[in-house]
Amino acid sequence: MKSANIIIVGGGIIGISLAYGLAERGEKVIVLDNGKGVNNASRGNFGLVWVQGKGAGMPRYAQWTMEAVQAWQTFSEKLGEKNRICN
Repeated sequence: MKSANIIIVGGGIIGISLAYGLAERGEKVIVLDNGKGVNNASRGNFGLVWVQGKGAGMPRYAQWTMEAVQAWQTFSEKLGEKNRICN
């Protein structure tokens, strides 16, 4: 892609999520990142979506966490089909 109407700086979880959502809506998006590997925190940890004890005493947070866990498999498969990056 040589041109885009949106440029996102940073390929961490926020940048990639924004790019993915915008591209799904038909936007032309370019993501700029330092490209120094997979050791950045959000890249290295996003696949570890899991239920944590943070939800104790916070029912809405616990519900949101469970929704994220349940949605991850479908999202991972969809993303993997498009980009061949998730298994």
